[in-house]
Amino acid sequence: VMNSSINLKIYDQSDEIIAEFEEKRLRWGLVEDVVDLSEQLEGQSEREAYVAMGSFLQRVFPSLTHELLRQADVHDVKQCFNQIITLVQSIGDTSQKKED
Repeated sequence: VMNSSINLKIYDQSDEIIAEFEEKRLRWGLVEDVVDLSEQLEGQSEREAYVAMGSFLQRVFPSLTHELLRQADVHDVKQCFNQIITLVQSIGDTSQKKED
């Protein structure tokens, strides 16, 4: 279990929370997806990058539909994505520290 969970809230037009997604574990398949995604994003347009990030978050939260994702706050999406990237990067850092 991670120290903190990954979560994403979805709001309606009145800024009321209508859905909340949380993941307490970072699955290995998602780590592989992050690596694949970072390679795919090189040289892509901004639109392609955003679509890829959205698809990735839908793999993190399987019940996150495209329509719900479209209602997510842009800062929440970016923070959620960056949190996952940081967690993945920390995996490599931890393994190097143990060897020292």
